[in-house]
Amino acid sequence: MKRLPPGAFPTGAGEGSGTAARTVAGERGARAAWTVTGDGVVTRPQPPGAGGVATWPVADAERWRRAGGPAILAPAAVGGLLAVLVVTAYVLLYGVADTPSPVWHGGPGEGAPGEGTDWRRYPGAVLLAALPLWYRYVPVAVVPAALCVAVETGVSAARNAGTGDAATVGQAVGLAACGLAFAGGCLRLRARRRQRALALKVAGKQRFPLPGGVPESDGHRGHRRIYLGLALALIASGILTEGLVRDLSAGGTPYDAVGVPYDAVGQQRVALALLVAATTFYGRGRLALRAARRLYEEAQPALIVGVRAGPDGRHWVYPDARTATAAPLIAYVPRRRDTRTRTRLLGGGGSAYGPGDGYHDVDPEQEPFEAVLYGTVAEGDEAVLVHADVEYHRHQETGRMYATVTTAPLRPDRFHRLGPWEAADGPTRQRERLRRAREQEERLREASRRAAERAKNPPRPGASGASGDDDRSARHSCGGCGGCGGD
Repeated sequence: MKRLPPGAFPTGAGEGSGTAARTVAGERGARAAWTVTGDGVVTRPQPPGAGGVATWPVADAERWRRAGGPAILAPAAVGGLLAVLVVTAYVLLYGVADTPSPVWHGGPGEGAPGEGTDWRRYPGAVLLAALPLWYRYVPVAVVPAALCVAVETGVSAARNAGTGDAATVGQAVGLAACGLAFAGGCLRLRARRRQRALALKVAGKQRFPLPGGVPESDGHRGHRRIYLGLALALIASGILTEGLVRDLSAGGTPYDAVGVPYDAVGQQRVALALLVAATTFYGRGRLALRAARRLYEEAQPALIVGVRAGPDGRHWVYPDARTATAAPLIAYVPRRRDTRTRTRLLGGGGSAYGPGDGYHDVDPEQEPFEAVLYGTVAEGDEAVLVHADVEYHRHQETGRMYATVTTAPLRPDRFHRLGPWEAADGPTRQRERLRRAREQEERLREASRRAAERAKNPPRPGASGASGDDDRSARHSCGGCGGCGGD
């Protein structure tokens, strides 16, 4: 539905949390129903204390968008650039500088064959390789990681000054990657705080319990990633432990080999890839789980927003569902597991719509529809969105409206493929829907009539074959004389 009926809005403010608060909200919301008659839209006034949900002015929404920083700092763009810098640093230090050890910032000869395995600088190699993925998915961890690698790289570069041009350039590229990750991570975290504060300022001080029927995503959000990350980390730990034990048992120490040292570079490289993936999965899962738990632990602010479906499955949040010039703000993906339809009856929909009422169905890919968003609005946060769906009966001009509730994490996407939109004409859509219903009914009636006729007058077995034989015999009897045509 283009607009939300009064029954979809929260009816009480204040503190509340947990299932009890959600149940109370659902019971209160169910009593605020509305109906539509043949004369037009008739709504029951909201009960005392209802409402209080703030709208999001377009000017404040644009201020919120500017607080997110330039698009060049988008996670995908900067993450791709960081991947290029990290790969370049590794190629310069391992390929050109001929340093077999994965410790990219070591000088020539350190970690070379016959000199054992360098374990002291191995954590720095893992942190550097993890910067691109951490920047995109775990921005909280990328800031201290970039700072740690930059300090260690600077110290190593000062110790090994003049060891080779390729190694020097590789270290410089690594430092550039650290600087970009550190600056971008700090700006992203600052943008999150600013956007969260701006959204809370617009929402005001009122807090609402979540509506009834909300899918409790904190029971599963992030669990798979956490378990996968732990499993990969366990495998990597086993590989590194095996390499370290064999290096120690070869007669030397991890730092000063004596006798015949063991070369554990192969184990280090395999474990490096596993550790990067493990930390990324685990960190992303933990952040998602924390965001879900924050949503259900306490009452949340609420905003009236617009939502428009994209062609790729993403849904974009608009400041409202009326301003055609407004641009989308942030995206989410409504998954089936986190969406519940028909959570409560909101009222009946009718065939008559007054000018500007907006209580009509729309195509969500062509224009936004109205929804209530519970929670803070920033990338990585989890929110609950409530909108109205209408269910029409084929033979009736009226339908019923139900609340649909979706729980979803807000994505850090910046780029969309949504063009301008125009508001649909509600009465025209209603007439078109009724016309299609009449045509469908006529087709069904015609099909039933034909089936009844076939049942009353079934074809006689062999009737068509006998008729054909008689025709052929008639043609054979007079086909050769040529004189019957004139008679």
